[in-house]
This record gives sequence, C-alpha cells and structure tokens, in this order.
Amino acid sequence: QGYGWVLLAARAMAAAYRRPPPEALETLPTIELLSELKRRHSVLSRPPSRLAVFGPPCVGKRTQADNLRRAYGLCQISAADVAAASSDGTRRRGSSDDVVVATTMELLERPQCSRGFVLEGLPATVSQAEKLQDALVKRGAPLHGALFLDAPEEMLLERCQGELLHEATGRQYHEQHKPPLEEGVDDFTGDKLIRSPFDDKTVKQDIEKHMESCRPLEAFFERLGLARKVSAAGSIAEVGSACLREAQTR
Repeated sequence: QGYGWVLLAARAMAAAYRRPPPEALETLPTIELLSELKRRHSVLSRPPSRLAVFGPPCVGKRTQADNLRRAYGLCQISAADVAAASSDGTRRRGSSDDVVVATTMELLERPQCSRGFVLEGLPATVSQAEKLQDALVKRGAPLHGALFLDAPEEMLLERCQGELLHEATGRQYHEQHKPPLEEGVDDFTGDKLIRSPFDDKTVKQDIEKHMESCRPLEAFFERLGLARKVSAAGSIAEVGSACLREAQTR
C-alpha cells in the first residue's frame, strides 16, 4: 500500500517538471494570469526560506508544504520524491540515511530551489536530521525552521477517510474540507478521482508509529531552536496562516 503511493507521488513529481506548451497558457483567463503574476511579485518581497514540515498521517503536510512553497517561491521535496530519485540502487552506496541525505542534497541543486525549499516529512530520523543539517551548514544554507503539525486522532481519522486523489498529478481533495468543483472529478482535467485506501486499524497504527518516531526528531530540532508547533485542528486556511507566521520566525 505505501509503495503504491510512492509511485503515485513519483508520477506527480515528473508531471510537475514538464513545461506547459505556449498554447496552454493562451487558454488561461487573463485574471488567472494576472493573479499568478501578483503572487510571484509578492514572493520577491519575502526572504529565502529553508523549512521542514512534519506531522502524522492526514494532518495536511502536503497541503501546507505546498502553501509555503507558493508563498515563498520554494521548491518542495517529499519523502516520496527522495525515494523515487534514489530508487536506482546502483547510484549510491552507504547507509539508508546517507542515501536519503545525498539524494536530498542533489535535488536541492535544481534551479527551482534557488530561493530555498520546504521538506515534507523529511528528515525521517534523528540520524538523517543530523547529517542533513551538517550538509546544509557546510553549504551555508541551514534549515530556518521545522514545523510540527498535530491534530486530535479522531480528526485525523476523519480526514483520512475522506481523501480523494487525482492519480496523474497527485492533486489532493477532501470530500468535506476541500471538495472538487464537481463531485468525483478533478477541477482541471475532468479526470475521475480515486479514493485513498482507508483502514481504521492501520491508520491508528500509523499515527501511533509517527508519534513514537517524531518525539526524538522534535527534541533534536528543539535543541537547535528550530522546532515550531502548529495546531492543525482548524481549517486549511487557518492552519496555513499559522504555518506562515511560524515560518517567519527566525
């Protein structure tokens, strides 16, 4: 089950790097183009940022990482992106943590990361965190903040149960919190959305596993003065505003 979602994320990553043909831009309404230009202009007024977002399943890591990406003009790298990029075992040698860090640093070389980055669910262990921060310090670009999202378990279960996905791009929706304009259909392509697999027992186990693994990570970033706790119990907009406030803390 987990591997399947890694593949979906990898496809989404590949699709995101393709440039749209000029005729595709010509079909966009002028107001949408002007809105995007306004967003990009506002990005230039914000300082470069280097952030990491953590949280249990269905807390909204991808959504909030994407919001930070758009607000600051950052590149976004998830654990699935790193897994896909490092899937060729002949490329690297060393421990799994070494491979994760080396692959992450390689992805950060891309032009879209010039203003900084937001890591989604990365690093996953204290060992990875130590090695990644060391590598970033040597590059003169250490992390500015680590945002830890959290919400009550019953809320996480409800969010997991209502997730919808556009398979080709990885675009996410939710039946209640972020419904598509037309039921069961992607807003942009008209493709049919698929429902994320849900098993109450499995999700509860995943939440418990996350809590256990996240405590030492949070303690590590607290020692560095980088940990920022964010309640994800509100609406997407409310949580997004809270994340932006915490991201500005240096």
